[in-house]
Amino acid sequence: MLRTNFKKIFLALFIYFFIFSIISSAKATNEIALNTVDTSSTVYTNTSLELVEDNICHIDFGGIGEFEKKITKFDENNKSATLTLTMKNIKSIEETQKDAEIFFVIDNSSSMSQEYNGKTRKDAVIESANSLIEKLFTSNPNVKIGIVSFSSLDTSAGETEGTINDAKLQLALSNSKTQVTKAVSDLATFKNGPRTNIEAGLSIAQNNFSKTENVDRYLVLLTDGVPNNALNGTFGKYDGTVASRTKSKLEEIQNSGVSIISAMINLDSETIEPTTSKTYRTLSEEIFGTVENPTTDTYYYITDDKIESTIVNDIYNDLIIKKDNTLKNITIIDYFPQEIIDNFNFEYVSSPNIGTVSQKIDSSNNSITWNIELLSEGEIATLSYKLTLKTDYDKQIIDKILPTNTKVDITGENDGNKITETSNDTPKVKVIYEDIAPDPIPQTGDNYMIIGITFFSIIILFIAIIIRKTK
Repeated sequence: MLRTNFKKIFLALFIYFFIFSIISSAKATNEIALNTVDTSSTVYTNTSLELVEDNICHIDFGGIGEFEKKITKFDENNKSATLTLTMKNIKSIEETQKDAEIFFVIDNSSSMSQEYNGKTRKDAVIESANSLIEKLFTSNPNVKIGIVSFSSLDTSAGETEGTINDAKLQLALSNSKTQVTKAVSDLATFKNGPRTNIEAGLSIAQNNFSKTENVDRYLVLLTDGVPNNALNGTFGKYDGTVASRTKSKLEEIQNSGVSIISAMINLDSETIEPTTSKTYRTLSEEIFGTVENPTTDTYYYITDDKIESTIVNDIYNDLIIKKDNTLKNITIIDYFPQEIIDNFNFEYVSSPNIGTVSQKIDSSNNSITWNIELLSEGEIATLSYKLTLKTDYDKQIIDKILPTNTKVDITGENDGNKITETSNDTPKVKVIYEDIAPDPIPQTGDNYMIIGITFFSIIILFIAIIIRKTK
């Protein structure tokens, strides 16, 4: 009986140790497997993009334009940044308007009554002058215009020639387009004087310019004859005294800061003035010079068929009553660091609303170029692009501060002057890796050990009970 019990005990112990060895072996194998994981192929999936410095690249472009480059959208989870470039002309239309004063000094002598194509020369001048005045007020409503007429007085009525009274101030400087055009139109009703006293007309205009500083002043002389009268005496002939006095007055006015535009109408180079045996063109050149080398700023010889085009277009272009506040031929070059090129995808979010931009990054200097031919007052040009972290980026850039650009170069022109500006300011980002600890993996060996100990305890208890019953 005792021998039988021993066999039972031996069998139970054998079974226990067999199961325990299996459990221990499983645990050891599991521990070895856990301790031999290959960490060299770790994938950095827990990354995000951080905005380190939200710098704005700001460039004051010649006091006329402003450039800005800044991040307008940032997505840390999708690891992207959208940058917007803005070029603005900060000048307004009102700021283009110069303070300007213009006197029209218009011939009212008898020769202006000659006709061409069913219209008198004076009527053609009046119509053209009013068209020019309309354009001037359209360009600059604040311009001030005055009107002076000149000829000579009617000696048959007992009036004396050769005085300041040979000319008349039809309208003092005014910024009322209605008043100015009426003053010009009224010249059609005035009686033409027999002779031409240009000096009197020039003197009245000169005396009626304002004394205000920082004002551009112009005098537009429209006449069809060489002067045969001047101040301080009745001459009534073409002689050196009249020519000298008239030329001196032109030079005096110009030297005072007034720009003079003179136009001689229908003065050919063949007709001879009988008292001097000189052509009217030659007499004119003694006073006004030539078109190529004028006594004053600008001088025109106009045939009757060119009255309108010359006054309305050419003389208008000579009257610079607007500041040129446009920006022309703008080139914006945006440069990228090599690490941005290598690790980020580049794409345009929107095309520029003004101008053209290179289709892709230029690999020769890591840049894009934006060209704007003209940026008028108040206009704003914009361009946006996005930088997105590549999936196969270089892990060496993790936790490294990355400038999104190296610099911006801008060139352009204003009123014929070159402007060049550069800035190195740029937003900066950083790729962040978050080392998140994984959840603990259940240890299978430990569970088996607990089960084995429990099973062993049950076996011992079972053996003890058998032994007790065999006694």
